[in-house]
Amino acid sequence: MERATESSTEELAEGALRTATELCQRYRITALQDFLESCRSFAQEKSLNIAIFGRFKAGKSSFLNHLIGRPLLPVGVIPVTSAVTEIEYGRVDSAEARFLDGRSESIPLERIGDYISESQNPSNSKSVALVRVQSPSMGRYRGIRFVDTPGLESAFEHNTETSLEWLPRVGLALVAVGADAPLSQADLELIRNLRRYTPNVSLLLTKADILSEGERDEVTEFLRRQLEHHGDGSMQILPYSIRPGFESLRTALDERLLSGVHAENEGQRAAVLRHKIVSLLEESAGYLNVALKAAAAADSDRERLRRTILGDKAALDDTRLALRLIVRHAAGMARSQFEDLLRNDEGPVRQRLLAGLDREFPSWTRNLGVAITRLEDWLGAVLTGEMTALSKKHGAEFVEPVERVGRQLSQGLQDFRNRVSERTLEALGVPLKTTQPELRTEEPRSPDVRVGKIFDHNWELVSFLVPMGIVRGAVRKHFERTVENAVVVNLSRLASQWETAVNRSLLDLEKDSVRRLDGLIASIERLIASGGEEASRIREDLAGLDSLRKLIRGSSALII
Repeated sequence: MERATESSTEELAEGALRTATELCQRYRITALQDFLESCRSFAQEKSLNIAIFGRFKAGKSSFLNHLIGRPLLPVGVIPVTSAVTEIEYGRVDSAEARFLDGRSESIPLERIGDYISESQNPSNSKSVALVRVQSPSMGRYRGIRFVDTPGLESAFEHNTETSLEWLPRVGLALVAVGADAPLSQADLELIRNLRRYTPNVSLLLTKADILSEGERDEVTEFLRRQLEHHGDGSMQILPYSIRPGFESLRTALDERLLSGVHAENEGQRAAVLRHKIVSLLEESAGYLNVALKAAAAADSDRERLRRTILGDKAALDDTRLALRLIVRHAAGMARSQFEDLLRNDEGPVRQRLLAGLDREFPSWTRNLGVAITRLEDWLGAVLTGEMTALSKKHGAEFVEPVERVGRQLSQGLQDFRNRVSERTLEALGVPLKTTQPELRTEEPRSPDVRVGKIFDHNWELVSFLVPMGIVRGAVRKHFERTVENAVVVNLSRLASQWETAVNRSLLDLEKDSVRRLDGLIASIERLIASGGEEASRIREDLAGLDSLRKLIRGSSALII
């Protein structure tokens, strides 16, 4: 019976996703494309993930280490986690880092912190998409994948962005709040956003050991009232402590949440999938309702309606221009910023190379030609090493313009979507959800640093005939000037190489932001342009969505 139920749920899900895809294509509803993709991805997943979200220092990583029974995840007194970590059962200990460019790399368990901690991977400068860990110690939770996310509201904005971008993939969610600072407005907003993607959100009250039993009951009741006030009164509140003497709290967590998830993994996964798809269908219906309302308007009113919701052509051109100016300003400033950054390294690099020349030069005694060749080989190698090291040292600073511009463009797009949503509600009386994930682009990779020939050999054809004893002092000074000039030239080249790489990523962001803007504009224009002759088709599609939603909701009764 369970297998039949699972099959029917998957068939319903596939049918619903096909329907949503067809409607989004027919009405050009590009704003739902990311949500649609997240539903497809979840439908193909066989493990059920339990993701831990919350403010930094809420105790997420400590909770998971305690639950697993070993200190796999780094913890500290400052914001620690910079990348998502997934932990699940495996026959042997293993860890794999997956990068934004599609690469993957096996890593020792003891080196996980090199990839996910803020101190060793600042601003995620290594471009880690996630780290997946497998361990036999997860045997009691087979079929469940725990997900540790970076802390929200820390000084590092990229941590918040990474966690929020992961939201659409959530299966079950635990929102961690510390007993010393329970439930902020940001926590409530996070819970509201999570409800879009999962029906199962619980509150994890960490650091419960700082409260007496009476105080713990008092805080729990306070949290319950707060949740009820915001429409989440049925949410589970699970106190927890990692300290000895509070084992009963872990037992309660297992009984109230984890054991049920483990025993009914397929049913839980099916319930989450239904929830995601119902949300997707409801948002699809919202767009179709806009089309239906617009179809009821007279032809002469549609252009006025379009201007009311989107603004006139000049206003739309200004919005596009504002997005482009953000990128152009950053691109225009990149070279000077990178040169200023590297200027501080010029003195130390020059000193190291001159010290190296002191060590190497005495062995270049045969003749001037040999000395020139040796200098060229040595200088090319050490300069390549120095420039490569500087690329790694300043990697996060070099890619910062891309991250900053991505945030600015995302905010600019969201401001426009919010205006469209408000105007749609005012003009047509129907709400329109227009939220999309942050803009993402592959971070520029460190350039392939190479140093070309140092000298023009045309004037050195006779250098092999010149004994070094005669010209040693003059050659030494000339080599020193050559080293100093080569440092300046190659620092400038490095700044130029990074400028090229960063500006390429900035241009990709610009194209993506304008594409999303134009896609939303085209969606709204297409919906508003729906003539009266299309009203019957729109009603049929809305009726089909309503029937499909009821069918999917009803399928939950089949799973016990």
